[in-house]
Amino acid sequence: MRKLLKAYAVLFGFGGLVLLLDQLSKRYIETHLAFGQTIPIWHGIPNVPVMLVHWSNSGMAFGLGERWGIFFTALGIAYAVGMVVIFPRLGDEWWLRFALAIQWGGALGNVVDRLRQGHVTDFIAVGKFPVFNLADAAINISVAILILGEIFGRKGGETGEEGTLSPEEALPEAPKVSPHE
Repeated sequence: MRKLLKAYAVLFGFGGLVLLLDQLSKRYIETHLAFGQTIPIWHGIPNVPVMLVHWSNSGMAFGLGERWGIFFTALGIAYAVGMVVIFPRLGDEWWLRFALAIQWGGALGNVVDRLRQGHVTDFIAVGKFPVFNLADAAINISVAILILGEIFGRKGGETGEEGTLSPEEALPEAPKVSPHE
């Protein structure tokens, strides 16, 4: 029971924080900027301005799949429910739980928008990169963490440390035969 509560604390804690920040930021943009309005924020890198812009997207991240909004809504709901079911069964790697929790919060953030208004509010513009939101950022950061975690986060590897088998353990034990038999 304690493991279950700890798992859900991570999922609802980190995922809920992403969901809350995503929804608050989108409401701020929707109420303070006219659709299409742009506000420059930072010009620290030449030709890569960072701006706030009130934009919308009925597809998935980066404007892909504009006609698939209903499918993405259903997929997001299925993912969110599925994650609640499987999250307690995941391994104990902190990076795995953290990454999937923020991904869950990001997915829910965009699902809430789709259910509420039929599209997702986007507002972060960086250079020529497609406009995105905090939910999209959380989803992409989680994918990066998952990839890096798989590469670097596993205990052991080829060193024979905890989490892997030594060559002697991996091979089946050969039958012991006495030289006199």
